[in-house]
Amino acid sequence: MLKKIVLMALISSGAYAAHQIEANVNDKEVEGQIRLDMGRMGNAMSNTYIGARFLNGDNNNSQTINDPDPLMEVSFMVMRPVQGVPGLRLGLGIKGEYTTIDGRRYAAIPLGAEAELELPINAPFPVYLGGALYYAPSALSFKEGDGYLETRIHLDVEPIENGRLEVGYRKIDTDLKSSDVTYNDSWYFGMRLDF
Repeated sequence: MLKKIVLMALISSGAYAAHQIEANVNDKEVEGQIRLDMGRMGNAMSNTYIGARFLNGDNNNSQTINDPDPLMEVSFMVMRPVQGVPGLRLGLGIKGEYTTIDGRRYAAIPLGAEAELELPINAPFPVYLGGALYYAPSALSFKEGDGYLETRIHLDVEPIENGRLEVGYRKIDTDLKSSDVTYNDSWYFGMRLDF
């Protein structure tokens, strides 16, 4: 199933002029993400992205879930360079999350921010520090959901143009009405390709 999703994402990326394709892994999980740049699809809204993500969580990276189903996401984000701060980009976004946690359906619509800074260091290739914070209170959580909090930090190196290697940490809390739930708490490494 995951192989089919990744293959379909790669094939459709050429058809829709994808801006980013990313795959992150650790010893138990695979996370795949695609973001489409609306400006490259004939729309004047450059630096505006729509995207989708798939994370097959594992109970070894969650102390509160016995059998996590994949976390599926759709997203919309606007990201722009910050004037006066060279190399810094900030983005604001909204996401839709869905999964099943031990047989209970979970959905949330978190709002959040992302940032990326090209570090001003003397290196043979660009180095970036990035992070994200997304939050949904109970009012933006549905089904059995009672809240969502995602934090992420990553360090990227770009050894070739438009190709990055990444090491990062993510924590995703998908609280239910009946209990506090950590869906994922793990380190990962991955690769991102920009088109």
